[in-house]
Amino acid sequence: MFQIKKTLILWPLIAALVCATSNAQVASRDARVTMNVAERTLESVIDFLREKSGANIEIIDTDEETISTSVIRSMQLRDVHWQIALEIAAEKVGCIVEDRTNGVILVTKPWPVTFDYSNADIRIIIDTIAKISGANIIIDELVSGSLTVHFNGVPWRDALDVVAKTRGYTVLEERGGVLRVADPLKLKEQLTTKSYQLRYLRPKSNYVPILKSEFVQGQAQAPSGKVSEHFSVLTALTKALSTVGQLDYIERQNVIIVRDTQQAHSEVREILVALDIEPKQVFCDVKFVSTSNGDLLNLGVDYGDNGPVISISGGQIPITLPFDPGHGGIEDSIIANNTGGGPWYSSDDSLGAGFNNGATFIPDTIFGALSFTEVSAALHLLQRDTSTEVIQAPKLIALDGHEATIFVGETIRYAEAKSEQGQSGGLQLSVAEATGSPVEVGFQLLIKPHIVPGSERIIMDVIPKETSLSGQGNTALAPPGFDVFTLGASGLQGSIALPRTRSSTIVTTMIMDSGQTVVIGGLTTDSDVETETRVPGLWRIPLLGKLFQHREHSVQKKTLLVFLTPTLVHSRQDQEAVLQRELGRRRAKLRDEVDALVRGAGDSGEGQ
Repeated sequence: MFQIKKTLILWPLIAALVCATSNAQVASRDARVTMNVAERTLESVIDFLREKSGANIEIIDTDEETISTSVIRSMQLRDVHWQIALEIAAEKVGCIVEDRTNGVILVTKPWPVTFDYSNADIRIIIDTIAKISGANIIIDELVSGSLTVHFNGVPWRDALDVVAKTRGYTVLEERGGVLRVADPLKLKEQLTTKSYQLRYLRPKSNYVPILKSEFVQGQAQAPSGKVSEHFSVLTALTKALSTVGQLDYIERQNVIIVRDTQQAHSEVREILVALDIEPKQVFCDVKFVSTSNGDLLNLGVDYGDNGPVISISGGQIPITLPFDPGHGGIEDSIIANNTGGGPWYSSDDSLGAGFNNGATFIPDTIFGALSFTEVSAALHLLQRDTSTEVIQAPKLIALDGHEATIFVGETIRYAEAKSEQGQSGGLQLSVAEATGSPVEVGFQLLIKPHIVPGSERIIMDVIPKETSLSGQGNTALAPPGFDVFTLGASGLQGSIALPRTRSSTIVTTMIMDSGQTVVIGGLTTDSDVETETRVPGLWRIPLLGKLFQHREHSVQKKTLLVFLTPTLVHSRQDQEAVLQRELGRRRAKLRDEVDALVRGAGDSGEGQ
């Protein structure tokens, strides 16, 4: 009777294990907010938005009205950008939001204008707006023309811009908040030139690494042509220029030169403040864990080098053998070595110290041995599970929205053979490196993180792939994993070994928190090996020949688990902290290994 350990079947799985999560969010210009406001002042709402965004938001009160104490009756927003929430909150109390230079945001309540003019001079209309709003407005001498307008409660600045643009003029904001209405053609003489040094914004590099994966649409190409054609930031900045402005980019110094009005310079500066920021990164701690289990079937008599001996080892449960060692009967019994020293058997009735005749011992590790007084068949079936092993533990950092890949394995080159008919009519064989060579065997992980704005969450595209050789060859001509192919005609034949590959892949997109661990499994590889040994000459004897043969059939199943832990890296300080934490972990591990070696050497010396 046999006792068999049940096989553990690992199906493809994706399990999220929360190892370390944090609900605290740092202030970010990309923050998103959820608000349910009732009977709250504008100032309290803006304080909340300041805390979430880290922005410089100022409320401009006037002598006539304190808008900071204005009450927002009701406002319900869910998962919106903080700036949208700010604009809606300001609109609730009749205010507007103005973006000023150096990232300062002003919340003001502009004077509304209400008046009608029919075919009136544009200078009179602008003068009326200036008197109602109290703004300092200068009208250029070339500004002329007539308009018919009807305004009812329109903010004065919006009314001024509409009036000027209708006649083709431009409103410029000078220092001290002075506004100037002028002809764009005349502004060419008054344009200023400024340079803007870009820090993190750069065009695509001329050197692009090759990312080998069938899951990437094509390959990244090095940019060609003008920089402006593939540097989208230049396109956005060009749209912010006035009709007479100019923009140039110096690639070597990564500097933008702008010649335009003061207002255009302010808009360019605001765009760069918002875009030219340090990109976030994702630190990925990856562990490749291999588990395996195998079925081993031995049938026949294995004579080996020392005669017909068969052994069993490695079981974690009692092993039942169909023979009583040394007596030839068919009974169930166990010979166990309670010292864990390996296979042990004595043909004497005395089993030595530590053993009792007829007693059964079940230590941590079971060892059994069989011996025969006469030639007989042996049949045993053993299934064993091996312990888990961490085979690789790489660490990599990927930029937000950029692919990163790691490959652990080897590259194998192989040849291809061609047969051609020569001038004499015979076949000629030629061998060269194959078109598809080399083949990569091992494990590849492709990730692409997308950081959710304003949160500590990450959307990850994850593609693990394992490739192995599966050919049946195991000779000098065909190494393991290769198959032998014969080509040519009867007059001229040749053989060539080509690799056969087997791969398993998982493609998934998941969302997780920073510091959360995800386990991806199901990358399973099966190997089926059958070996037969015979005693020369004797195996051919009719009927008795089976006694001189030994056949071994081994099935091995390996499963690869991927443990992936992404962590957000907001700044250089975070990156340094991650590095120091990893160095500390490795120092502790190395110290433990050295201590274990020292203890082992000391125990060995005492034993001697």
